Amino acid sequence: MSTSTPKIAIIGAGPVGLTLAAILHHKGTKYTIFERETSATVRAQGGTLDIHAETGQRALAAAGLLPAFKKISRPEGEAMRVVKKDGTVLLDENEQQQQQQDSKDLQNGQGEEDGRGRPEIDRRDLKDLLIAALPESTIRWGKGISSAKPVPGTQQWMLEFIESDSNTENSESGPYDLVLGADGAWSRIRPLLTDARPLYSGVTALDVWISPEQLAARPDVAAFIGQGSCMMLSEDRFLSLQQHSDGSARAYAMVRTNKEIGGEVLDAKALLGLKDDEEVDWTDGKTRKRYLDRYFGDYIQEARNAVLAMTEQPALRPLYMLPVGHRWEPRPGVSLLGDAAHVMTPFAGVGVNVGMMDALELAEGIVTYVKQQEGKGDLAQMLRKYEEGMFERSQKDAAFTASMMDIEFSEDGAEKVVEVMTGGGPSA
Repeated sequence: MSTSTPKIAIIGAGPVGLTLAAILHHKGTKYTIFERETSATVRAQGGTLDIHAETGQRALAAAGLLPAFKKISRPEGEAMRVVKKDGTVLLDENEQQQQQQDSKDLQNGQGEEDGRGRPEIDRRDLKDLLIAALPESTIRWGKGISSAKPVPGTQQWMLEFIESDSNTENSESGPYDLVLGADGAWSRIRPLLTDARPLYSGVTALDVWISPEQLAARPDVAAFIGQGSCMMLSEDRFLSLQQHSDGSARAYAMVRTNKEIGGEVLDAKALLGLKDDEEVDWTDGKTRKRYLDRYFGDYIQEARNAVLAMTEQPALRPLYMLPVGHRWEPRPGVSLLGDAAHVMTPFAGVGVNVGMMDALELAEGIVTYVKQQEGKGDLAQMLRKYEEGMFERSQKDAAFTASMMDIEFSEDGAEKVVEVMTGGGPSA
């Protein structure tokens, strides 16, 4: 279809897909989002995200949402504690954060930008902010996409739904001029472009939460974490704890089981050293204690107590990544952004920001195309330009993330992380 107003399908209503939609909406370009989940709150939405000034915040500004973001984000959430396994505190930014806040209060809120310009926001709150900016009718909840099929003789696509029912309108299936996969690590759109699949990073995390009520009853745990995050690092082990805006907190007790990317994923029984006929129940405190004893037995008791105080939503999570520098050959009418394009581990804290920059650059390309006179633009060329920029940018972030993973799982990882944070080490 040669027209200046392409019909656009965004697959996935995570932060990246919603950011793309919010920018397009702000610029007056129509789209439709298809999301497999039935609502924004159907499952736990994950922890806290730091939104960088030069990337994620730029994308929010393009959507007209930066002032709203600054009202609900948490600069104090940037405060980081880095602690060695023996309890030696190498960095604690909580006192510095409090001094900055006190100074800002004295100046009636007109002080300098706090911290590193990367305020935290809970993933749930970021999604709520983006969803509230969109017309309700533009998100089709409960509409999972199994794949898309090319329309013969055109550069358009028809969507195939996981479960078609009487609520699926024929017009929802297409045809679409752009099908944009923002559907995460296990994207259903990625196979249209590449056979690549995420590889096991070699790291598995025990993920567990504590409710606001429970944390309020454990001031020792809250103090150990601080206002933001606490990191404890050693050879092949990484304990990460973080507070959230609602007063809850989360811990990831991570173990590197394999230094080879793409190696075997150990199951829970293998991690715990159990026999085949023994059952694993992560909701049982004895199971979590066995895991901590096995891998974090030489960490200070205060750290172990903080994790054991967390009893909710326990889950074992192998961490995955696409190969650094992964690319694909362009195909008209279809592309990827966010984790669908370049899923990486969380060890550099850049993942969502990389995806939000994808959304910004792709939205800018689409808006420029729409503004051109009918028939003058080339949609396929616009996508190629977006992908070339995204490949180059995301490769740098993926390489930095991989290098940080190696640093953080080394015996002197705590010292090296402090060097990076204070400007003495590698940076993204």
